[in-house]
Amino acid sequence: MSIEAIIIYAFITIFSLGLLVVSFTSYRRSSNLKLVFVTLVFLVFLIKGLLLSIGLFSEELADVTASVYMGLFDLIILILLFIATIRR
Repeated sequence: MSIEAIIIYAFITIFSLGLLVVSFTSYRRSSNLKLVFVTLVFLVFLIKGLLLSIGLFSEELADVTASVYMGLFDLIILILLFIATIRR
Protein backbone atom coordinates (compact mmCIF):
# COMPACT_ATOMS: atom_id res chain seq x y z
CA MET A 1 0.00 0.00 0.00
CA SER A 2 1.58 3.23 -1.13
CA ILE A 3 1.07 6.62 0.46
CA GLU A 4 0.26 8.08 -2.96
CA ALA A 5 -2.67 5.68 -3.41
CA ILE A 6 -3.98 6.51 0.06
CA ILE A 7 -3.83 10.25 -0.65
CA ILE A 8 -5.43 9.96 -4.08
CA TYR A 9 -8.27 7.67 -2.95
CA ALA A 10 -8.91 9.83 0.11
CA PHE A 11 -9.08 12.92 -2.09
CA ILE A 12 -11.47 11.20 -4.53
CA THR A 13 -13.72 10.14 -1.65
CA ILE A 14 -13.79 13.51 0.11
CA PHE A 15 -14.11 15.52 -3.09
CA SER A 16 -16.94 13.35 -4.41
CA LEU A 17 -18.75 13.70 -1.07
CA GLY A 18 -18.46 17.48 -1.31
CA LEU A 19 -19.69 17.51 -4.91
CA LEU A 20 -22.55 15.19 -3.97
CA VAL A 21 -23.70 17.64 -1.29
CA VAL A 22 -23.39 20.62 -3.67
CA SER A 23 -25.26 18.90 -6.50
CA PHE A 24 -28.01 17.67 -4.18
CA THR A 25 -28.42 21.16 -2.74
CA SER A 26 -28.57 22.59 -6.25
CA TYR A 27 -31.23 20.08 -7.23
CA ARG A 28 -33.36 20.91 -4.21
CA ARG A 29 -33.21 24.61 -5.08
CA SER A 30 -33.82 24.33 -8.82
CA SER A 31 -35.69 21.00 -9.23
CA ASN A 32 -33.80 20.50 -12.50
CA LEU A 33 -34.00 16.83 -13.48
CA LYS A 34 -30.50 16.91 -14.97
CA LEU A 35 -29.11 17.50 -11.52
CA VAL A 36 -30.60 14.22 -10.32
CA PHE A 37 -28.33 12.35 -12.73
CA VAL A 38 -25.34 14.48 -11.77
CA THR A 39 -26.08 13.79 -8.10
CA LEU A 40 -26.25 10.07 -8.85
CA VAL A 41 -22.88 10.32 -10.63
CA PHE A 42 -21.27 11.81 -7.55
CA LEU A 43 -22.95 9.19 -5.38
CA VAL A 44 -21.45 6.42 -7.53
CA PHE A 45 -18.06 8.19 -7.37
CA LEU A 46 -18.38 8.31 -3.58
CA ILE A 47 -19.18 4.60 -3.38
CA LYS A 48 -16.30 3.78 -5.70
CA GLY A 49 -13.93 5.95 -3.67
CA LEU A 50 -15.02 4.28 -0.45
CA LEU A 51 -14.53 0.82 -1.92
CA LEU A 52 -11.09 1.74 -3.24
CA SER A 53 -10.09 3.29 0.09
CA ILE A 54 -11.30 0.30 2.10
CA GLY A 55 -9.65 -2.02 -0.42
CA LEU A 56 -6.27 -0.52 0.46
CA PHE A 57 -6.61 -1.78 4.01
CA SER A 58 -8.68 -4.94 3.53
CA GLU A 59 -7.36 -8.07 1.88
CA GLU A 60 -10.87 -9.31 1.06
CA LEU A 61 -11.79 -6.18 -0.87
CA ALA A 62 -8.42 -5.86 -2.57
CA ASP A 63 -9.42 -8.43 -5.18
CA VAL A 64 -12.77 -6.76 -5.79
CA THR A 65 -11.29 -3.29 -6.24
CA ALA A 66 -8.77 -4.62 -8.74
CA SER A 67 -11.40 -6.43 -10.78
CA VAL A 68 -13.91 -5.72 -13.49
CA TYR A 69 -16.33 -4.33 -10.91
CA MET A 70 -14.46 -1.02 -10.83
CA GLY A 71 -14.90 -0.82 -14.58
CA LEU A 72 -18.61 -1.34 -14.01
CA PHE A 73 -18.67 1.71 -11.74
CA ASP A 74 -16.98 3.73 -14.48
CA LEU A 75 -19.55 2.52 -17.01
CA ILE A 76 -22.43 3.55 -14.73
CA ILE A 77 -20.84 6.96 -14.23
CA LEU A 78 -20.45 7.47 -17.97
CA ILE A 79 -24.03 6.39 -18.69
CA LEU A 80 -25.42 8.76 -16.06
CA LEU A 81 -23.33 11.64 -17.40
CA PHE A 82 -24.53 10.87 -20.91
CA ILE A 83 -28.16 10.92 -19.75
CA ALA A 84 -27.61 14.22 -17.96
CA THR A 85 -26.05 15.66 -21.09
CA ILE A 86 -28.76 14.66 -23.55
CA ARG A 87 -31.71 15.30 -21.23
CA ARG A 88 -33.67 18.46 -22.03
